[in-house]
Amino acid sequence: MRGHIEEGQRMRKIAKTKVKRKFDKKLLFYIVLMAFPLAQFAVFYVGVNFQSLLMAFQQYDSFETHFYFGNDLLINFKRIGEEIGSLLVMLKNSVIVWFFASFVGTVIAVLFSYYIYKHKRLGIFFKFVLFIPSILPAVLMSSIFQNFVNNIVPVAFDSIRLMDMVETPLDVQFIVAVFYTIWIGFGTQVLLYTGAMEQISPSVIEAAELDGASPFREFWNVVLPSVLPTIGTFLVAGVAGAFLNQVNLFNFFGGSANWSVRTIGYHMFSMSQMKGGEVDYPFLSALGICCTVIAIVPTLLLRRYFAKFEE
Repeated sequence: MRGHIEEGQRMRKIAKTKVKRKFDKKLLFYIVLMAFPLAQFAVFYVGVNFQSLLMAFQQYDSFETHFYFGNDLLINFKRIGEEIGSLLVMLKNSVIVWFFASFVGTVIAVLFSYYIYKHKRLGIFFKFVLFIPSILPAVLMSSIFQNFVNNIVPVAFDSIRLMDMVETPLDVQFIVAVFYTIWIGFGTQVLLYTGAMEQISPSVIEAAELDGASPFREFWNVVLPSVLPTIGTFLVAGVAGAFLNQVNLFNFFGGSANWSVRTIGYHMFSMSQMKGGEVDYPFLSALGICCTVIAIVPTLLLRRYFAKFEE
């Protein structure tokens, strides 16, 4: 009986030693490794976003320089209702930019990617030229583009200065800004779509060619279904960030772009700049919540639609 007790104690001691050894070598290392990124996530994502949600129901005391909960918790949302006229114009501009940047831009980028994927003439050159805007700083590219359309284009085509705040009609300014946004985003899309196409098995392409498939049929039935998951990722991200797109208006005009060409993203960014030492963060927080509520449904629906192509 005593032998069994001693044997049991010895086994429990061995088990505790193994658990301790396993904790020291594996679990402890994992905890130390993950502590820093988890702390960053908790402070800079959860904490910041939680504070932003609270801020939507707060007011700012410029004398005491602090935020506080007033008697009317919905005062910032009521301000949105009071400014709904101008906000609807900016919402319409944001939707237009999202449509052309996400759908029209994606269609053109996929076609360019297929052209490069098939190793057509000057394909590598186009890939390099389209990727240049993604390498250079956005402010530099905006300055080069603005100088080109204001000084070179009018001389060459005897036309108006396309991005001049005084001379250019507002609808022309907006069209040129949308065109620039589509063009500036080509490089990343073409690079990823071309990479996705290169992952297609050569035997699949050869089988389509042996079956007499035309280039259009090969693109539509073989290539496009293979890159749909990548396309879906871009479209879903485009919907989620539709109200953050500034259309590079701040690079072109600073904070003084006309109200009729502003987007929600540009309006929120320009309002977030310090003006006289005070920024209306509670109103911006409430506006951000409203934009999130509007965008969340189409984002989830689009994500659900493209999820079936990833299986």
